[in-house]
Amino acid sequence: MRIHRRVLWPGAALALLAAAVAVWEFSGVAPTPTPAPQTAAPPAAPNNAAADIADGNLAVSWSPVPEAAGYLVAARFANGVEPLAWTEYEAEASPYVITDSWAAMSGLEYEVRVAAVNAAGQSAWSAPVVVKAPELLAAPADAIRITTKGPYAIGDIMEVDLASQRPFTRRSPFVWALCSMDESSCALLPIARPSTFIHLVSEAARGKRVRVQADYDKDGLSYTAASEVGIVSPDAPDSLVHPVLPPGCEEIAPSSGPDRFTRGPDIPAHLHLLESKSIRIERGVTRGGAAEPLCNDLLVVTSWGGIALVAPDGRVEYVEGDVPMNLESLRSHPDSATFEIEQFRVADILLKQRTEEVWELFVTHHYFTGECTRFRLSSTTITRNGALTSASPSWRTIFDAEPCLPPDEHSGDRAGGEILADGPDHLLVGLGDHSREDLTDDPGSHLGKLVRVGIETGEAETLAAGFRNPQGFVRDREGNLWQTEHGPQGGDELNLIEPGADYGWPSVSYGVEYDLVAVARANDSVGTHEGYVKPRFSWVPSIAVSAIIVNDARWFPLWKDDLLIASLTGANSSGLALFRVRRDGVNVRYVERIEVGYRIRDLTMMPDGRIALLDDVGGVHFLSRSLDGCDAREDERLRRQGQPRPIYHMGCGAYAGYAAGSPLSGKEEETPAAENGATASATPPPLSGAQLYAPHCGACHSLRAKHGVGPHLAGLIGRPIGEVEGWSASQSLRSLDGVWTAERLAQFLADPQAFAPGAAMGTTGITEAEARAIADYVAGLRGE
Repeated sequence: MRIHRRVLWPGAALALLAAAVAVWEFSGVAPTPTPAPQTAAPPAAPNNAAADIADGNLAVSWSPVPEAAGYLVAARFANGVEPLAWTEYEAEASPYVITDSWAAMSGLEYEVRVAAVNAAGQSAWSAPVVVKAPELLAAPADAIRITTKGPYAIGDIMEVDLASQRPFTRRSPFVWALCSMDESSCALLPIARPSTFIHLVSEAARGKRVRVQADYDKDGLSYTAASEVGIVSPDAPDSLVHPVLPPGCEEIAPSSGPDRFTRGPDIPAHLHLLESKSIRIERGVTRGGAAEPLCNDLLVVTSWGGIALVAPDGRVEYVEGDVPMNLESLRSHPDSATFEIEQFRVADILLKQRTEEVWELFVTHHYFTGECTRFRLSSTTITRNGALTSASPSWRTIFDAEPCLPPDEHSGDRAGGEILADGPDHLLVGLGDHSREDLTDDPGSHLGKLVRVGIETGEAETLAAGFRNPQGFVRDREGNLWQTEHGPQGGDELNLIEPGADYGWPSVSYGVEYDLVAVARANDSVGTHEGYVKPRFSWVPSIAVSAIIVNDARWFPLWKDDLLIASLTGANSSGLALFRVRRDGVNVRYVERIEVGYRIRDLTMMPDGRIALLDDVGGVHFLSRSLDGCDAREDERLRRQGQPRPIYHMGCGAYAGYAAGSPLSGKEEETPAAENGATASATPPPLSGAQLYAPHCGACHSLRAKHGVGPHLAGLIGRPIGEVEGWSASQSLRSLDGVWTAERLAQFLADPQAFAPGAAMGTTGITEAEARAIADYVAGLRGE
């Protein structure tokens, strides 16, 4: 029942004004002016305001005020938080019970006050009163599980889970506290509702201990648990706010003004709403190519070897000089009509800085010798002198894979070719089988293998084997080497690479060859992967997996250390998508599909933490957190007060810890004077239904007519409850009569078990107001 202040207009005055306007319109004669009513006197402040704790809620009472048309009740923490905005509620009469999920945490003090509001909207507040919530029973020591450990840096993520304690009922799961090292003082942080809590370490936590308290009900009793999460040392490093640039690169922040990008619709994803900005490269584009950051720019090498730079403001500059592929000779060959020239391509690139102005560019690509096609690793130098970027025309061949294949007897789209640095002197190169499964077991062939190549010597050693089409390599912070492998129909793989291991192709796969029912070598192990190193995850049906990176959390802090995996299809007809993989060490916990609408050939992370994607038709896309998914007013209010950001409030840019008193950009927002000389706090506007839908519903339910983790919501309003083609709803929902309405959907979202006991959906942590907003948004998609 959270409300926002509004003016109550006198009904009689409005009626009189309407009558006067009607007379004027129909008679053509202006009515005699009515004397303006006298300004109403402010109401008296309520007397005898008191507060009590009942069943975990704050009950506020006061003596009635005769001239009051209504009342406002406000509450805030009183435990060392200064200043903290009041949270206001509309009340008709005394007593009023605050049932928000943050109310009445064990042992904490609350400050409450009451205002009488007259018919003119004038209010008068009582003096604040303080009430302390009673101490609850002490919970077992293992009730709170700390899933990340300190010490922390500014901008790091703290993650806490209330172990196995379910349900929370009306209890508030968590409250945070920042305590000085000597324990002399603690300050509370705002509370969040979900069962797992993720908190960004802000500048306010520097040099403090971080604690968490949880209250919950279980077996008819109420418990409180407390645990120290970690310590933020006084010399904790700052978060990565500015671009992480190598020496010699100018620090140019991402453009915030007009630019040359085209902004697409925001992309809903679990935990973050994404903004997408795009630009197109026009020269030498076909299927293939790759991208890498060069200072603040994005260096793109197109599928046929052209080089382009995309600047932070969207300008595209073409660099003279192409990758040597001998395309003209291939095109003029007498048998060129039998060649699939589009499969002749650049596969991947890598940049290594040599001096402040010079980088070495490594490229894996096809090269036509005049007789056969080689898969080659070449390099040249890129010079960056101020705004001028140039590529040397001198290319060096570092490594040629064996064998050299006739151009009509190989598939370039199964070349693999991903490059990863392995120390200062070596590169890892993954090679696909080029549709020559017969050569993957041949020790004299490099096809289907991971090789380690000396940059200066070109010497290659095989590290692992059994690959069909390796598309991406990345190392996580623990040093684990992850690989994405493009399988046949079904069987795309996420592998953890072990030296000397065999990953099974073509003997085993979870997929089958195109137009067949089995892989190339049918045996008893088909579809089981027995006898070989199994993937950590496999997609069936295939997503046409391509590149992979590790998210470093600057723009997407709630995805910290998640794997982001590109896709060329997104699982057949399910839509073109990016995939996010949540890990626990080397174990995959879940995979989220994020619809982006284009085939992703490559992806990389920019120096400022944005994600850059290259599609298959020359489109370059930059993903950041959407400004529509944050609250700028709330962000500035917290900065003005020097407070930490609340849990799950990410702010409006790359995350930055900030100190108390840091200057604000732009004009300060004026705040009206409140009664009794106090300063009124601007209440931030609530999130819209669309903004709430993305983090609460979007990961499981599609708004299009296709099912995800849960049933799709297309055309939900008016659909019989528990009935949707292609989905088996729970018996509890199927047993209900009637159809979905916005009101019924809001009731279900606020408390699924109360709406349909035994439903598959558990507690959502969504308030009634949020549930109503989401339901209205879903209903509005049909114009209802």
